[in-house]
Amino acid sequence: MDLSSLETLNRVAYQALGDWWQDERRNWCAYCGIEMQRWCGKGTIPGRQATRDHVISKAHRGGRLTIPACRACNEAKGSKFVAEFLDSEYLKEKREGQNVHCWPIEALWAVAGISAIRTALSLSISTARIAPARQFKADHIQ
Repeated sequence: MDLSSLETLNRVAYQALGDWWQDERRNWCAYCGIEMQRWCGKGTIPGRQATRDHVISKAHRGGRLTIPACRACNEAKGSKFVAEFLDSEYLKEKREGQNVHCWPIEALWAVAGISAIRTALSLSISTARIAPARQFKADHIQ
């Protein structure tokens, strides 16, 4: 897949989900749906503190896309891949009550896909500066 195809795919996918940092979704944890607190002063619950979770952690060369997450979910996810976290006992228990503000699982998977595309784009751009691009064809995958 060439660079312009990745860019187009990124743009279309992001437009389909909208900008969660510009609407009400920024106030709720994407994983468990609790209302988050921006300022955690005296008397607040630390687990409800608003954070930005790097969908693909910086440890995995990601960090280009963030979603709203409470401190408790962000710390529980740590550097796990999204697939690992979505299948974790922790998240299953947190989502058991199905808080109305939880993002649907399919939306979290879509965000993970967008994040992977952005990571691939940045890696493609940095490798393009180092070496000439190789042609990749899907029929080479076995």
